[in-house]
Amino acid sequence: MKKFLITLLVLIVLAFGIYFVVGLFNAKPPSPMITVEGKKIEVAQGSYCWDGLFNYSICADSISPPMLIEHQEIKPVIVSPESELKIEFKKEPNENTLGANIWPNDNEVKNVSLRNNVLVAPKEKGVYVYDVYARWEEGDSSYTFVIEVR
Repeated sequence: MKKFLITLLVLIVLAFGIYFVVGLFNAKPPSPMITVEGKKIEVAQGSYCWDGLFNYSICADSISPPMLIEHQEIKPVIVSPESELKIEFKKEPNENTLGANIWPNDNEVKNVSLRNNVLVAPKEKGVYVYDVYARWEEGDSSYTFVIEVR
């Protein structure tokens, strides 16, 4: 019986240790899945603040979305004019906190509307950099992606 209790105690301590370490290293917000016309769009993590296990918090600032796309060498996904880009998270953001911006250039940003987690691509041909942002109980985050309308 004594061996069993010692083994059980060791397993509990080991499980708690693993849970604690994983919690510390997973202090990051969920990533979105953005799809258009059956294609997945590559997304770069932008600035965020996130509370991890036992109030372990981390904040990370990022460069501007156009610079982030360039720095990470993300290639635009080719889409049709006015195609629908669907934004999904495994863990849903708080209600009414999901938003998006378009970056015509590195110094300018314009808010764009979302309807039911869907962003509509522009009519005009060109390359467009976007950032989306959301908030959860644990914090907030932004994400950057690029499309080319053809």
